[in-house]
Amino acid sequence: MTREKLFMTVQAALCAVIAALLAAGALNLYLDGAAKQAEGDLFYYMFTRERVAAKLLPVLPLLFCAVGLTIAGVILGIRDGNAEKPLKDEKTLRDLGSIREKAVHQQADQKTLTLRTAVLVIALILIVIGIINGGLEDVLAKGAAICTECVGLG
Repeated sequence: MTREKLFMTVQAALCAVIAALLAAGALNLYLDGAAKQAEGDLFYYMFTRERVAAKLLPVLPLLFCAVGLTIAGVILGIRDGNAEKPLKDEKTLRDLGSIREKAVHQQADQKTLTLRTAVLVIALILIVIGIINGGLEDVLAKGAAICTECVGLG
């Protein structure tokens, strides 16, 4: 197994674990609230900021680990195995056109990498600002409430 394939496998497994933990936390939150409502507390609101944050807090280290792996992958230049590989063989370059085509492809790859890195940095900055601002809990609570209302559970 190559380094790239191992890296991608670990990252995919980490994302799957995070998704499973978040789904389990949301289900647990809903079941706790449904039990309280079944006991007779009809005005018990299960999706408060504090309750959602308490379910989200244990998942944060894994989430930061996944973000760190993504950044490490970008820095190390690890790509998906299905991505186009740069052309290295001179004969292949002549068959496809010229060395100029190779330079154009490399320049486009560099621009794409720069753009992806810039978008990643901007996204991370906005996520941190949202967490500091308290927007994370609001979005999660509202999303959970809307989702359960859509399917007729809440």
